[in-house]
Amino acid sequence: MEQRENHPLPPKLERSIPFGRHTLIAWCLLILVCTFAGTTAQAQSRKQISLTFNNEPLSGALKKIGDASGYKINFNTEDVQGFTVTATVENKTATQALDIVLEGKPFSHEQQGEFILIRRKRNDQPSTQPSNQRSINGHVWDEQNVPMPGVSVRIKEDMAEGKTTGNITNIDGEYVIQLPTDRKSTLVFSFVGMETLEVSIPAGTADVTRNVILKEDQTKLDEVVVTGIFNTTRESYTGAATTFTHKQLSESGNRSLISTLRNLDPSFNIADNLTIGSDPNSLPSITIRGASALPTDVQDMQVSADNQRTANQPLFILDGFEISLTRFMDLDESQVESITLLKDANATALYGSKGSNGVVVITSKPIEPGKLRFSYKGTLQIEAPDLTSYNLMNAREKLEYERLAGLYEDDNMQTYNDLQNLYNQRRMDVERGVDTYWMKYPIRTGIGSRHNISIEGGDEHLRYGANLTYNNVAGAMKGSDRNTLSGNMFLQYRYKNFSFQNNLQITNTTSKNSPYGSFSEYCALNSYYTPYDEDGNLKKTLEDYFYPMTGDRNTVYNPLYNAYQPRKDSSEYTDITNNFAVEWYILPELFVRGQFSYTKQTSRSDVYYPASDTMFDNYTGDDYKRKGQYTYGTGDTQSYEARLTVNYSKTFKDVHQLFAGLGITTNESKSENYTVVGEGISVDNMDFLGMANQYEQDGRPGGTESISRGFGALFNLNYTYDRRYFVDLNGKYDGSSQFGANNHFAPFWSTGVGWNIQNEKFMENIKWINIARLRLSYGITGSQNFASYLSIRSYQDYGGISTQNWYGVYLMAYGNPDLQWQKTSQWNVGLDLEMLNRRLTFSIDVYNKLTNDLLADVNMPISSGFESYKANVGKVENRGYELSASAQIIRNAEQDLRWTVGVKMAHNENKVKEISNSLESLNEDLLNQDTYNPSFIYREGESMNTIYAVPSKGIDPSTGREIFVKRDGTETFEWEAEDQVPCGVAEPKIQGTLNSNLRWRGITLNMVFGYRWGGKAYNSTLASKVENIAPYNNADRRVLYDRWSQPGDVALYKGVQDMTETRPTSRFVFKDNAFYCSSLNLGYEVPTEWTQKHLGISYLAINGYLEDLFYKSTIKRERGTDYPFSRKFSVSLTVRF
Repeated sequence: MEQRENHPLPPKLERSIPFGRHTLIAWCLLILVCTFAGTTAQAQSRKQISLTFNNEPLSGALKKIGDASGYKINFNTEDVQGFTVTATVENKTATQALDIVLEGKPFSHEQQGEFILIRRKRNDQPSTQPSNQRSINGHVWDEQNVPMPGVSVRIKEDMAEGKTTGNITNIDGEYVIQLPTDRKSTLVFSFVGMETLEVSIPAGTADVTRNVILKEDQTKLDEVVVTGIFNTTRESYTGAATTFTHKQLSESGNRSLISTLRNLDPSFNIADNLTIGSDPNSLPSITIRGASALPTDVQDMQVSADNQRTANQPLFILDGFEISLTRFMDLDESQVESITLLKDANATALYGSKGSNGVVVITSKPIEPGKLRFSYKGTLQIEAPDLTSYNLMNAREKLEYERLAGLYEDDNMQTYNDLQNLYNQRRMDVERGVDTYWMKYPIRTGIGSRHNISIEGGDEHLRYGANLTYNNVAGAMKGSDRNTLSGNMFLQYRYKNFSFQNNLQITNTTSKNSPYGSFSEYCALNSYYTPYDEDGNLKKTLEDYFYPMTGDRNTVYNPLYNAYQPRKDSSEYTDITNNFAVEWYILPELFVRGQFSYTKQTSRSDVYYPASDTMFDNYTGDDYKRKGQYTYGTGDTQSYEARLTVNYSKTFKDVHQLFAGLGITTNESKSENYTVVGEGISVDNMDFLGMANQYEQDGRPGGTESISRGFGALFNLNYTYDRRYFVDLNGKYDGSSQFGANNHFAPFWSTGVGWNIQNEKFMENIKWINIARLRLSYGITGSQNFASYLSIRSYQDYGGISTQNWYGVYLMAYGNPDLQWQKTSQWNVGLDLEMLNRRLTFSIDVYNKLTNDLLADVNMPISSGFESYKANVGKVENRGYELSASAQIIRNAEQDLRWTVGVKMAHNENKVKEISNSLESLNEDLLNQDTYNPSFIYREGESMNTIYAVPSKGIDPSTGREIFVKRDGTETFEWEAEDQVPCGVAEPKIQGTLNSNLRWRGITLNMVFGYRWGGKAYNSTLASKVENIAPYNNADRRVLYDRWSQPGDVALYKGVQDMTETRPTSRFVFKDNAFYCSSLNLGYEVPTEWTQKHLGISYLAINGYLEDLFYKSTIKRERGTDYPFSRKFSVSLTVRF
């Protein structure tokens, strides 16, 4: 809470506005809006109402008059307490009705626009102010600097004596109150949903001005759980859900909502991907409460990151409708009001077949009524490449390693002499100072920016808003960018018991990948190479030599040569979404809501390689004309979703609270994607598909299409008794075209019970416990994260081949009409505690999550003509707990000083309970492959993240060979696939965050730390850097200093001349414990009075944000192969007029 002293209001600003065509249109629209609003207000003032009151409390009578007339009647609840009304109002206006109900009572009323203020009448007094009293006046604003009418202003000392002295603010947020001059007094400012503020007024005789700002009460805001369909109070909610407000989101991150959620909640887990690094155009892999599904094509997941990512991806909901991960990644955080993570079955059952992986519910910021407001937020974003994990050999070290490895040795004398001449030449280059640092060429310090402009305004009947956002993310590799331009227009209109709302959103995102190719190419280049020849011309080939030791020719092209060619690698999508909603309040406790969303997305991708690219160097003879290639992709997706819900809430006899909701949903999604590859573009700069001479050799245009439909009926029932005991029941009868003809529909449901212990009589004297809530829930949800046509037979034509002018098709996939829903059953037990006036909070959830009927491949007899088909075979279990605690170490409202610290912890155990025969067969195939990721093996009784490798005793000091331990315990130098055993789980036993938030007089410092403990990691990147390398490529310094070279060496890695491939071994399994600083956010809000007086603006704030400040781990991070990691910094400026 913030206090502003002795500063008058700023004078009204006068601005000159250029008068052009667009300005004229804007003014016409504004005049129409104002005229409409004025007409509505006049009609409202003439509206006549009829009501009957029989010993009705005055507060209830005032509320009914406001509901019936449409006016917002503000009054102090304490003032009217104890007064009753018995009267009949027939065909009267609102003011006339108030005259009747207030007759004979010490109250007056005053109409100010849409508001009617009820004030206690002043006692008869002289026209001049008594000498023993003085006047205290001022304004009350919210954090957006919008005047707050209806704020209660009371005198604390009088309240303690049972007096009701006080006042409320008018429509402009103004207040006036009389205080005695001979004593110190304290004013108490209170308003529903805002933190109560106490302002001390010292004794004195002079009139005083006190302007104050009320802040949102986070504890009260958290009492509402937003599920995206039916909202409910936290007090009667049995599910596991975590809500983060706009303020919490802005304090914990400034770059993307994905990284911000990771900082706030450890259950929102983002898997590290060492390949993509910090590539701004790559999508992360996200899970909530562990992985519970296998990819539908298990073999493809060996090469497809998308398959693995989407199988366990949560559902994203924006304002009630589903959006993609890409759309969520491109959202602007300044337009988000809150995000709720729904984790257990009770929280996600309403989403039926899509809720088993968790749901992320995003709520856009609402439009607040008031005068037209304009705001701007600008952010400068910096991405600095982080190369600390790279420790490559310099030219001298690399040449020495090649000599020790025997690269220049051969039994043939002539060949030996040639190799020695090559070595001597390279040594001369090194001696004269050649030592190229290749990693500097493809990287840069990316400097991007984000800009957001928004306008909003309106009144209680008509609200409008619009915003425009531009976000440029400049990656750490040159030419790597992601540009997003988005805008939306919002309109909300209320008429009597009806409310209409429309939100049009348009987003265009363009992604450009770096023309410099993969970063790993530069890491493999030897430092004794030079990119330019002696004349300063760019080399095309750095090396082309046959080495007898390796038995192959090493041809190395200069990646800079291709980077400087007119390459193109870009993609673009445009998303247009329109959300419409209407609400009809039939009764105060009964309303109907209808929602409709339509989305159209178009996309295209362009990949062009000019004829001069080195990939075409071997195109000779008839293939020469094929040089130059253009790949063009285009796609179109259309979807709609409609929902109709009926909501009823009522309190009976002050102890029975009932909420019931019914609804139906329907949706459809269609998509088409086409790809054309053309070749034979002879002129380099002709990056146009139309210039291609032909289709790709033996190729033709390709494409895919899909359509899916869904229908569901849902319900929600919640009952609370005396605010102590509560029970709820949720369900959805869901139907989807993606499943077999025999299993289109299935029921999904959840139920829960809870106990508000703090409301029991035996807790009345335990004042230090504010909330003690026990929750228990169980439910079943489903999943359908897979392609549309797995349940039906699909066909493929023969690619234009005909027989006697007849074209044919062949059966491509064997359908399964019995394919059914993948179901996840989950129970959750939770406990919530808030103590010491909510200065201490504690919450724990324990869960068990079992996924049945996993979709997987099932082997078929060879005679069938198909290797496998899709079936429901498999079970996966996840169980664990989530814990969070926070403490307000300092809470001084008068000094605006707060310090809050918190800790969050998550533990999850994953176990495969059952797998298909196809997966068992695949496991055996993978175990016998030359190279594979040891984490992609699934066995019953083990975790999906189990690491399989052969136990190792290390390197034999006498021979330099690795000593393996067989299953029978004997030692051997030979690696055998059958000896592989579980060597750990690539998942931490616990992970979480620590956070500290300090605020003092507008300055905010927020720090988030992360930790991870108890897991293992297979360091395949290290293995490829120090052992699985060709001696003619550059590598980590450890290949020279830490590999065995002569008998007696105690080394970590095998002999320097040992070129055999290193297969999965426990030698590369490490403990993965880490502690790191995820983010630091420092901000300052300039005092409002100063900005208004000196700058003429109502709000000004500046924030600085840093990510990945430090990282301490028991395992050295071998980071970034295709794309380097980066450290991220940003500075933002927010201005509001």
